[in-house]
Amino acid sequence: MEYSEIIYLINLVKSEDEIGNYIPSSETRTKCYAKKQSVKSGEYYNAIEVGLSPNCEFIIKKINYNGEEELEWNGERYQVIRTIDPKNKYDIVLVCEKKIGING
Repeated sequence: MEYSEIIYLINLVKSEDEIGNYIPSSETRTKCYAKKQSVKSGEYYNAIEVGLSPNCEFIIKKINYNGEEELEWNGERYQVIRTIDPKNKYDIVLVCEKKIGING
């Protein structure tokens, strides 16, 4: 499997409003190549138990990931709900859930 999918890792910069609420003020997008794969059944059922619904997983090179909480793929926004460190030391797996709503 090749790194043939283009994703954009999104880093949200949050600021505080006048009453102390954190609001997104800007975002930076970083283009990254990834391998897309289906969520494993064990991962899916573990996530469902805690109220999450993972849609897909992306494997990217670890050097490209800086803790971003969101990504965009094919024009749709996804929330990174978990990262998995596979046995090889070069990759990281991002387990993602499709965002629905105002910013999704």
